[in-house]
Amino acid sequence: MKTCLMSSYTVRAMALAALLPLLVVGCNKKDKAATQTVAIVDGEEISVHQINTVLSKVNGVSPESLPKVKREILEGLVEQQLAINLAVSTKLDRSPEVVSAIENAKREIIARAALENIRNAQPKPTDDEVKSYFTAHPELFTQRRVFNLQEIALDKAAPNMAEIRAKVSVAKTMEEVAEWLTQQNVGYKPSAGARAAEQIPLEVLPKLHQFKDGQIGLIEGNDANFIVRVVASKSVPITEAQAQPRIKVFLANQRGAEAIKREKDAMKAKAKVEYLGEFAGGEAVFKADSEAKTKAAAEAKVAAEAKAKADAEAIAKQKADDQARVQAEAEARSVARAEARTSSSKASEPVVNPANINLEKGIKGLK
Repeated sequence: MKTCLMSSYTVRAMALAALLPLLVVGCNKKDKAATQTVAIVDGEEISVHQINTVLSKVNGVSPESLPKVKREILEGLVEQQLAINLAVSTKLDRSPEVVSAIENAKREIIARAALENIRNAQPKPTDDEVKSYFTAHPELFTQRRVFNLQEIALDKAAPNMAEIRAKVSVAKTMEEVAEWLTQQNVGYKPSAGARAAEQIPLEVLPKLHQFKDGQIGLIEGNDANFIVRVVASKSVPITEAQAQPRIKVFLANQRGAEAIKREKDAMKAKAKVEYLGEFAGGEAVFKADSEAKTKAAAEAKVAAEAKAKADAEAIAKQKADDQARVQAEAEARSVARAEARTSSSKASEPVVNPANINLEKGIKGLK
């Protein structure tokens, strides 16, 4: 693991961020019996506990660098206290904006602590669960690839997806696709670069894993659709031993997120929530409005795809009609030429007089 080399500015910035919860909840009150004072700034104490709180959020601190980092944290806390003293002396701490910000931060901290408590109460992933996940996702581990990609991200509600899919299926280059999208007034966001398998959304990765180098295709994601070209890729597998810590963290986070969602839903179902004013009707109205918008977007998408299909069929029919007309005209010209040749041949033949025929027969009879 690389040692994190941080500047004094970085450490002091972390000190400011880490001490916000203490300032919000404690309002500068300190438990002198529980902490050891390490500095006093104009009568206000800074404790070892404050240093340790910041230190717990600093990564990559080696035993050799620990004394220096702790001194830098202390200097950051001193500067912070000086700023607090200035705010108090000018009564900025009583301004409506600051009071409101402190209250909002306090609410956020308390709510986050409650949710973190739910997350931390979940059972840890077992070795069997880790092994099952490792086996079920070869594209992340035993068959892991690092991709060099060209990407075009499309909004999930982008119109004419059927036409876009058809265009992508025959495109030779991403530049060709981008130019066509521009002509069709379809918004998109291009990007390019190297992506390891674990950096790709899980719903996209299995589909992308099937792509060969040089292949272009359209992949639907949960939040967006992606037109992707695999410029190149290389196999970089990971063993189960290497993957185990990552899988444990992933499964723990997944399990925690699911538990938090369940608890939120349960609390909301039990609670009595009233919405007033412009929000009257509450979640039911919000949900109905959201569903109506989703339905309208889906119907618009279906209508757009139906129109695209009808337009394509009309174009194909017009093309077939044009081809039939051209063929009919060619056949008519061919018939006309044949009739003209026949008429010309008949006109060139000598005209036989019936009287001459009878005369010839009489002569032959005399002979």
